[in-house]
Order: sequence, then structure tokens, then C-alpha cells
Amino acid sequence: MGVAAALTALLLGSNPAGATNGPQFPGFSGESAALANSGMVAVADTSSINTNPAAMSLIQGSRFDFTPVVVKPNLQLQDGLGNDARGQQGFYVPGNIAFASKLKAVPRLTLGAGIFIQGGFGTDYQNLTTQFGTQDQASSFLRYMKFAVGASYEVTDKLSIGISPYVGYSDASFRLFPNTSFAPLGPGGPTFFGLDIRDTCARNGGLGKLGGDCPSDVVFGAKIGGMYKMLPWLTVGATYTTPVRFNYTGGRAAVNFSALGLGRVDYDARIAGFKWPQQVDVSFAANPTDRLMLALTTSWLNWASVNDIEVTLTNPSTPVPAQLNQVNQSFPFNWKDQVVIAVGAAYTALSDAAIKDRLVLRVGYNYSNNPIPNATLTPLAPLILEHRISGGFGLRFTQHWSWDSSVVYGLKNSETFTNPNSGFAPNTTESVSGYLLYNTLSYRF
Repeated sequence: MGVAAALTALLLGSNPAGATNGPQFPGFSGESAALANSGMVAVADTSSINTNPAAMSLIQGSRFDFTPVVVKPNLQLQDGLGNDARGQQGFYVPGNIAFASKLKAVPRLTLGAGIFIQGGFGTDYQNLTTQFGTQDQASSFLRYMKFAVGASYEVTDKLSIGISPYVGYSDASFRLFPNTSFAPLGPGGPTFFGLDIRDTCARNGGLGKLGGDCPSDVVFGAKIGGMYKMLPWLTVGATYTTPVRFNYTGGRAAVNFSALGLGRVDYDARIAGFKWPQQVDVSFAANPTDRLMLALTTSWLNWASVNDIEVTLTNPSTPVPAQLNQVNQSFPFNWKDQVVIAVGAAYTALSDAAIKDRLVLRVGYNYSNNPIPNATLTPLAPLILEHRISGGFGLRFTQHWSWDSSVVYGLKNSETFTNPNSGFAPNTTESVSGYLLYNTLSYRF
């Protein structure tokens, strides 16, 4: 195995950990996460800018929402080399912030804007025994955030339509056995050169500075949606999100060529071809009683569009043999489409004359298939979760202030795989679980 195989593992590691749906968070506010992201036509907060912009019409007046999120993946790696390692990645603390207002001059029109963390990951394994007789580390990190503006218009009392164009930013870092460098003495045999993509973006709980030495990209896309009140107690909706294609540039990578007598060589790093896919959602919300709301959302994510990833290392910092001046590789991912089924329920436990939703209790369940074939699995790609449960509450203090809190827990899933391009031993088992904690503070006016 050489640099190309190490780069393959980098790209496979650019996926989330925790209780996410693939690389995507299962909710963008305390209320939406408590419902496991099933309430796309029921949640009346600013997260609708990023889920179904038509549902912004549910917002009354103006409101501001701030949602810090705590992400804690629980990762384990076991293999035939004697490794039984726990991930050391700790907590990540992303968050969302947004504002929306129903215009007084055009009461059927609601406008809003916000910053949302769409997805991300973090893995960190230390003191691993490698196939090359060394003790080394392996880690990965990726984040994808959006600045979105949204508009919703009530065409009739029953029908709303909405659109949410956005600017997206993503960056990544990666380490695969950076202190290992192996080349056979004679011709033939396996080779391996450790790779280190800079990690300035991964520092401080995932709040490292934008850009820096991490490869990054800026993308543009949009989400459109509709919502229709079929019956007084039943609402349906649908959304479509455009795909985006990342071209990560501006990064720095170090390759350990010590086995060739070259030491560590710095390169400019570029990754192209990875996509955040198009997505279609269909949602339902029913109110069988004044206190009870039931929600269902089914989603399709076109991860099968992720096929070949192009990786390029250029401009070595020191003289190297001609064949190492530029490294170009194409890697097939062959991912599968993902289907998500989310259900949720909300019950108003306390209500009074002043505030009808003084205390609301919420639960949810979210299922999605694993989109990565076993042939491309790696411990740096913790994307294998299938089942998630959620719960939370909403507490309305006054007419202006409220607090919504929730937890989403990803039930443990394990996969055993052999991937000769990953750098890890045959028959490696990765196990993943994790949770996300959401707390939304809201002000209405």
C-alpha cells in the first residue's frame, strides 16, 4: 500500500459520527431533534429554513432561535492485531442560529435567515498497532455548514410554498498513521507512507478557524418546499434539496517518506468529486386532539451519486523523485442511496389561558440504512448507524421566551470488514453509537 491507499482512507473518513443520518444531523433545533426530524410540517421555529421553508408560514410574528449542539460519538475498533481501541475524539460543539419574521406589510410572506451545521464527524484513535509493526494514530474530521435565507408565501389559507437558497462551507482534516513509513528492501511487496492532512479546523471542539491548512470549499445550493393542509387535522408537505459537489482546495498535507530517505514532505492537497446529494422529503403531521400531534417524514438521499473521488497532491516542499512531484488518484466509492423514515409525537402536558403550550413533551424514532458497502468501510468512516431514538420537552416561560431541549441517541451498530485500501488489518470490526444534545433558546416578538 502506498500514498494512494492512504488517501483513499482519508476520503472514506470524511463522514460523521454520533447519532446522525449518514453525514447529516437528525434535526436542527431542540424541537425538531426531539421529533427525530419527523416534524418538517409541524415545527414552528426557524429550523424550517433548513428543513422545509414552506413551514416558515407556521411562525407567528418574529422569532430568534439559538441552538448549541453537543455531539458525542462512541467509537470502538477491534482487529486481529490485538487492537481494542476506543475513540478519543471527545465532544464537538457546533450550533445553529436563525431569525424569521412574518411581514406586517405582506402578512402572507415570511422571511428568515440562519446559519446551520448540516453535518460533520470526528474520529481519533491513538496507540494503534499497525500492519507495519509500528504504534501510531488515525483520526479524521469534517464539518459542513450553511448560511441560508428563506422565504415562505401562503398562497391560500391551506397552501404554502417556500424556497431557501444557501451558501455552504466545508473543510476536512485527516491523519492515517503519520509516523509510519514502510518500504520493502527488495522489489515488490507492500509499501506505506503515513499521511497527515492539517487539523486547524478540527481544534477547540470542532470550532477551529475556517480555512487555514485544512482543505476547504464553498458551494451554492437551494431547497424548495410546499405544505398543504388537506384536512383541519392533517397537513402534508414535500421538499427537494439540490446536490452540491465539493472541490476541496487550499489544504496542506505531509507524507512520511522516511523509508525512502526523504523524511516528511509537505504538499498542496486537493480533493474533488465528493458530493452532498440531492434529497427528497415527504412529510405528514396529524392532530387527532388539541393536545396530541403525530408526525411522519420519509426521505431519500441520493448517495449513489458518490462514485469516483479524485485526489491530487502537488507542489512538494522539498525535492523528490519525478514520480512523486504530483500524485493523482481516482477512487470508486460505489455508495448506495439512503432511505430515512422518521416518526414523532408531541403532547401538550401543561396549558393555561395565557399560554396554550406551556409544557410540551416529545419523542421520536429515526431509521436509515447504511449507505456504505462493506468493501469500502473503514474505522475512519463511522457512517453505519441505522436506528436512533429521541426525546425532549419544550418549556414556554413567557409570551416571549421559551426553551426546547432534546437528546438523540444512536443505537450501537457493528460491522466487520476487509478493505485492503484502508490501511487497517483484515476482518476489522468497527462499532459505533453516540448522542446529540440540543438546547434551543427562543425569543418571540
